[in-house]
Amino acid sequence: MIANITKGKRAVGALVYDFGPGRRDEHINPRIVAGNVTGTPLQVARAIDHTARRRPGITAPIWRTSLSLPDEDGILPDAQWSAIATAFIADMGFDGAPWVAVRHGDDHIHLTVSRVDWGGQLLTDRWDYRRAREAADRIEEEHGLVRAADRFRAEGPQVRNNELEASNRRRGPDAAVPPEREELRRLVREVRDASRGLGRDAFESGLADVGVRFRANEASTGKMNGYSFTVDDLVDGEGERIWFPASKVARELRWAQLKTVIGDGPPAGPDAAATAEFVDRATEMMRQGRIERGTALSGDHPALSSDPAARILAQWQAKTAGQEVPAEALSVPKPESVPAWTDRRRRPHGALATDAIPGEIKKARRQIATWQSEMETAHANARDWDGMATGAVTGARVRNLHQLQAAVAAAEPHIEAADTARHDRVAADTAADAARTTWREASHRKELGRLELRRMGTSRKAEEKRATASGEAIHAYVEQGRQAMTRAVEASRAAQEASGLPDAEAEATRLREKWPQLLADAQRGDQDEGRARRDAEQSRAQGLARRVDAVAARADRLAQEAEFRRTMPADQAKAEGRARRDAARTAPSTARRRKAAPRPPGEQPAHLRRQPPAAGGPGRT
Repeated sequence: MIANITKGKRAVGALVYDFGPGRRDEHINPRIVAGNVTGTPLQVARAIDHTARRRPGITAPIWRTSLSLPDEDGILPDAQWSAIATAFIADMGFDGAPWVAVRHGDDHIHLTVSRVDWGGQLLTDRWDYRRAREAADRIEEEHGLVRAADRFRAEGPQVRNNELEASNRRRGPDAAVPPEREELRRLVREVRDASRGLGRDAFESGLADVGVRFRANEASTGKMNGYSFTVDDLVDGEGERIWFPASKVARELRWAQLKTVIGDGPPAGPDAAATAEFVDRATEMMRQGRIERGTALSGDHPALSSDPAARILAQWQAKTAGQEVPAEALSVPKPESVPAWTDRRRRPHGALATDAIPGEIKKARRQIATWQSEMETAHANARDWDGMATGAVTGARVRNLHQLQAAVAAAEPHIEAADTARHDRVAADTAADAARTTWREASHRKELGRLELRRMGTSRKAEEKRATASGEAIHAYVEQGRQAMTRAVEASRAAQEASGLPDAEAEATRLREKWPQLLADAQRGDQDEGRARRDAEQSRAQGLARRVDAVAARADRLAQEAEFRRTMPADQAKAEGRARRDAARTAPSTARRRKAAPRPPGEQPAHLRRQPPAAGGPGRT
């Protein structure tokens, strides 16, 4: 069982997809098989979303997974799927939140869960991939399903698409042989099994006998580190031989494991008894192997047996005894006739006119050149964006932030002048308020009687003089405040012109107080953009590479078709040419379009015959 996990914002889109036709109309009979929310699909989705919205700060509150089974498990009933879904949700710790399981196919179900439970608490998704794998393992054991761990355990490094296409180009797409790496894996394993306990000499002799070239990787100190293998036709586009290290052929062919199988070989010297013991033991192991495989020895000399293990052992026995190994008969390939032009599998372009093939090949090569140029551009763009993703290159956000800092620095003298002018105005206003207080006090005292003024230690004339001085001071301080305000306005305008910012002082305050956070946010934003753009360019380059490979394969098939026609007998070429011309003349033309039937008089077109929607809109009453 495989659990594929995704996360999103809303459950409505997920349920609409589950109950829709699918991407290729593969959804059949969608239905809810388990869950703790009832209602129609949209009602269930809205209930899940309503619970998830209780924690608005969570960016991806919807947790979703598909549980799929291999064909070996067959088609399970809905009741068993319901039990599987319920157990899986419980193992994941999501049973306290609203969830639903939808089935629209034979081999899988979709589970949609809110990470916010009924009480508004957020359920953790930490280590959810590992927890899902462990839950799936428990369910496989409980329900007797095929274990994914056993099913997907690779016996060695797998052959990818690029390597498979390269093998097809070397051997031809119709060659009924596996790729070279798989062939190496089979041959080297057979030689290893046949050389069990016989040592390196027997192993290397067996490799040479089956046509496998080898290269021992020995250090300068003489320490053996392992082998590299290849076959005769395994070359790259430039004709250079391709070598596979033993670990890339199969894991158990590494020297640390291989040396324990082939051993050290028989002891040196003419010790016939020891050699016979080794041969007898190897013969017994091979006999048991033949019994298990159900194979039999050939009636000819054992060194010419059809069993690879028996052939290698017999050849080693003959070499050890000093005998001449009989030569194998060379198979002479029979001349192969040119396939018919209607054979779409072997001649997919057989219906194409002979004169049109060179033009098609040239067109394909031009397309390849165009796509290769675009692919190089995409790789260069990906490298550029990778620099920004890793922080090695400064992004636009960081540059803009530094430009803003430089603009504020240019306006800094004017900002300081504006601050000084404002402080001067505040001081002038404060002094004016103090002068007003003195003026009011003097104005009040000069109206008092002479006896009372004498008691206060002053006189009317002194208070009048004091009031006059206070009034003059008030006017002077007010004028100073006005002038300071004018200077502040002029300094602010100068700061705006020097920086090009509408409010340079506010920007200066923001940069001074929040610079570390602003810089960290800008760097994070640039790196996120760099990763997104890099991944997009890499995906674009991979898509172009697939297109180039497909068009290159088409050009190869066109070249094969041209070679077929060049080497075929003249009478067959003439017969094919007549057959192609006859087929082209009798083929139905696609240039003409079928005319639509005339519309009856007075009838409106189809797009005008629809009923308009209700006044309240869809879903309203």
